[in-house]
Amino acid sequence: MIRARELLRRAFATLAAAAFLTSLWAGARYGAAGGEARPVAAAVDEDQPMYYVRTTDKVLGLTFDISWGTKAVEDVLAVLRDHRIRATFFLSGPWSAQHPDLVRRIARDGHEIASHGQAHVNLSQRSEAEIAANLSDAARILVGLTGQTPRFFRPPNGDFDRRVVRIAREQGQETVIWSVDSLDWIQRDPAAIAARVVRGAFPGAVLLFHASDSAPSTAAALPAVFEELTRMGYRFVPLGDLLKYGPPAREDPRGRPYKPNMGR
Repeated sequence: MIRARELLRRAFATLAAAAFLTSLWAGARYGAAGGEARPVAAAVDEDQPMYYVRTTDKVLGLTFDISWGTKAVEDVLAVLRDHRIRATFFLSGPWSAQHPDLVRRIARDGHEIASHGQAHVNLSQRSEAEIAANLSDAARILVGLTGQTPRFFRPPNGDFDRRVVRIAREQGQETVIWSVDSLDWIQRDPAAIAARVVRGAFPGAVLLFHASDSAPSTAAALPAVFEELTRMGYRFVPLGDLLKYGPPAREDPRGRPYKPNMGR
């Protein structure tokens, strides 16, 4: 525990500037998703996705995306089991079809199954028929493997437009982006990943991690994340449980100078 906390302190002290620059880069990558400008002051409506939940309770939505590989997810599942924490897993259709035993194991461990779509493409650039097929094809695979109908959908690359959100809702799925990005698919230092998440957390936040083999350091970062945020009074839950604490917030909090649900 002491070593984990010391690693976090060092990471906060030495990587702040690098994390800031990376945040700008990631914001440029995801901020224009869907080809629509989304200024902070823009009106929010039901054609926007969920980014977090409006609550002052110290609860966090823990989510993982998976689209390829098998090693990282095995490691992540082991850490979650050791800490008795449940999460939401956004699984792509093709990966699920290729690894049915892993999908069933995720469900058997008590985690929530959600959809990461079928083809890993930018849906804002596709027709409505293609969007609908992408969603329904993935959902059909997930239901067939687990018996769970996915309530939540995270579009590939975080890319969406109003049509994507609307069509997902027509199929019974809430589109969920995230409010805190671990950037674990870029960063290889577990302490830096943990520091970024701890620094960004706020009540009701949705945390984004990956359990694909493109993010080999995620499992090593999770214990420090759990230890430090638990010490700060936070709990980790799947998205279905997170929504019990408040309504979905549909304005994008990323890049703002203050954190939601904490005052200014």
